[in-house]
This record gives sequence, structure tokens and C-alpha cells, in this order.
Amino acid sequence: MKRNKTFLIIGSFSLGVVVTLILALVFKPATQVQTIVSPSNYGETSSVTQVYDALKTYYYFYDGDDQALIDGAISGMISSLDDPHSTYFTMSDYENFVEHLEETYSGIGCEVTSINGYTMIVSPFPDSPADEAGILANDLVVEIDGENVVGQNLQEVTNKIKGPVDTTVTLGIQRNDNPELIYIEVQRRAIEQETVKTELMTIGDKKIGYLQVTTFGENTANEFKEGIESLENQGMESLVVDLRNNSGGYLTSVVEMVDYILPPDKVVTTIENREGKGTQYMTSSEGKDYEVVTLINEGSASASEIFAAAMKEAGGYPVIGTTSYGKGTVQVSMPLDDHSSLKLTTQVWKTPDGNWINEVGVEPTIVVEAPEFYYYYQVYLTDGKSLEYDMVDSSIANAQNILTALGYQVGRHDGYYDKSTVSAVENFQADNEILVTGIIDNKTASELTLALRNKVRDKQYDTQLQTALEVLIQE
Repeated sequence: MKRNKTFLIIGSFSLGVVVTLILALVFKPATQVQTIVSPSNYGETSSVTQVYDALKTYYYFYDGDDQALIDGAISGMISSLDDPHSTYFTMSDYENFVEHLEETYSGIGCEVTSINGYTMIVSPFPDSPADEAGILANDLVVEIDGENVVGQNLQEVTNKIKGPVDTTVTLGIQRNDNPELIYIEVQRRAIEQETVKTELMTIGDKKIGYLQVTTFGENTANEFKEGIESLENQGMESLVVDLRNNSGGYLTSVVEMVDYILPPDKVVTTIENREGKGTQYMTSSEGKDYEVVTLINEGSASASEIFAAAMKEAGGYPVIGTTSYGKGTVQVSMPLDDHSSLKLTTQVWKTPDGNWINEVGVEPTIVVEAPEFYYYYQVYLTDGKSLEYDMVDSSIANAQNILTALGYQVGRHDGYYDKSTVSAVENFQADNEILVTGIIDNKTASELTLALRNKVRDKQYDTQLQTALEVLIQE
């Protein structure tokens, strides 16, 4: 028996060698193919040009699309940098990239980046379709309308997410390393770039201004100043600047905004090139004489982090929330002759104290977590099928969490639709004038999602904002 077994192993190995030799056999042309291009003509890029010419001249399946070869070669070089913030854009791709900073477009409203072949949500824009649907910072987009998009470049993915107004797109999301995907349907709409929102809050005898900045666009600094002036005219005594889920934008905008708040001769940031030579940005305005608190979270990136770090280190002001995203690099858009563009990391930025926060983030002076229900998502019905008693599904677990957050008694949160879940759903339906069935159908799922979003928007449950208000009241 041992002898036969040994023979079978050797026989299998030998067969493998034969197969390998056969597969490695290459057709030899009758005549030797000459070098296509002399390396001396192209210097260190000669091999790139040789491959390009070889593909055009000899590749059997070549379809005549020269631009596709060029785009592929450039994209390959950029990919080798292992830098998610350096990107090659075709002309149309670049137009799509700058849309969220400059104009209205049709989509779901979120900032994305590419990480290890995955498209990651940096942050949803506040009150956008993505935000309302429950998409969160750090979510990974695995599927779009049933198509696996892992490994596709950022522009391919974003182009698939965008679409005509009032159409829908279903994203398969991986969250918190959970291998089971969350499916979230989002209705596209026109995304308008109102980058600054203000509100005056009166708490006792204190008048506190609340100013939310959603992105640092071309006109954001002007909107910021106008918003503060409006709040001051209403009697504002202190200010909360909310940069949560703000993924950044233009350096010039954030420098101008910090300059408007801090007194003169304060360092805003230092920009360094790869030789270590730096340009220091300083404040020169009179600044403001009232207390300013900045709110940040894991979705606050880039320009948001410059602002928060300057407030913390140069201004000595409180920064409240959770550690920010950690993007300490600066990109420059370089137009190419064919109207395409490179977005290339050319510099790094450092905080007033000389810290580089890349992949580290800005640490808040007061750490406050958001409520757990902020991380729940919409109730999704697979293929529109209702959820009901005795079923098991991840969407049921999410619905159970939402019901609990809304104050309904649920006995379990593991995705099994038990009798306590039926009772909680019935109570929710009765309270919201929905036909009482104890079944989560499309109407009930939509109302549960809406009720959750309304609670998330209710500032009394915003633990980070409430902490900021308490700090300012005590001043």
C-alpha cells in the first residue's frame, strides 16, 4: 500500500511537470522580431514607449483605442505610488472630481477615497441622500446595483453611484469589518453646495452661535464670514464651529477662515515640500474676542483638520468629539496637454506646533462619542420582501436597534423576529398611523428610517454638541 501511494504522488508530480512544460511552450516566429524603438531615443522611458508600440503593432486584440493604452499606463504609474490621494483624471473624470466644490450635481452627496482597492466613504454631506439613508464615514462600497466594484478605480465607482435626479442606486456596504454586506438604497437628487449653515441658540441668558461647515469650497470663506457677522448682529456671545463629516477642500479657504478667528501673528499651518522647505501661513487680522469651540469626528479630514489643529494649538480653544480622519498631505491639480489632469501629492502640512497628523488625526481636547444610534442605518428590505415573525435577517437586527432607540421595548437584537419585535412594530405602527400588522413592510421600513433620522437631527441628543454648549455656558 505504501509503495502504491508513493507512486501516485510521484506520478501526479510528473504530470504536473509535463503540463507546466506544455503551457510554457511559446510560438517562435520564423524571423527574429527587431527592437521596435531604440532605447536611446527615449531615455529612461524607452521601455514604456516600446510596450506601447508593441501593443499597437502586434497585439491580436488591439481595437485601435490609443487613449485607453495611455490612460492605463499613467494609471499604473500612479497606482504604484500607493497613495490614495494621488490620482490620474481624464478630462471628464476631473470635472466630476471638482463638482462637489464648485457646482450643483446629481448624486447621493458624499466624499469618497480609494483604500486598498476599496472605495471608502470619507463622509456623507449633512442632509444629503447618503446621510439620510444612513451611510457613514469609513463605510466600504463593495457593490453598486448588484455589481461588485472592488478593485475598480475611484472614478469608475463614483460615475456608477451618480445618475439622473430621482433615480435610485443600491450600495452594498461593508461596515466595521463585518463580512456580511449592508444593502442601502439611496435616491439621487441635485446636490447643492450650501457650505455654511448657521443658527443662534439661546440657552438661559447665553446666546451661542452654531455654524456648520460642510466643505471648504471656493466661496466658503466668504460664507463663513457672512454667517459669523449675521450671528454677531443677533447678539452672539460665543461660537460652535461644526466640522464633523467635513472632508476638506481648498487650502486657501481654510487659511482665510482661521485668519478671521484668531488674533494676528498666529501660525495657521506650515506646508512643506519633499526637500523639507516650508511655507508658513500666519494670521494677520484682528480676530475675535469670544470663545470658539470646534467639533470634529472621524469624517473630518484635510482642511477640517487644519482648522481644528489651529484652533487647538495656536488659539488654545477646545476641540470636542472624536479623533479626525488623519490626512496630512496636500495635492495639486496639474493639467496635461490632452486636457486630462494629475492630482498629485506634492507637499505635507503640519500643525502650528509642527505635528504631522497623517494617518493619526487631530486628537480632541475633550473626547465625546456620538450616540450609538447615530451608527444605525436605514431598514432595507431585500427585493422589497417584508420582514415578519420567525424570520432571521441582519435587517431585522437593525430594525430592532432602531425600535429600541425610539423607545420601544424589544427583547432581543440578534436579527430573530420574535414576539417582542412583533409587539414593538405594532406599537410603532399605531403611533405613526400605519396599518397595524406587526410586519415590517415598505411603508413601515420607510417610517422607521425617517423616525431615526429625525432623532439623529434633534440637537438635544447630540452628545458632542451638548458638551460644547456646556463648555461655553461655563465660560
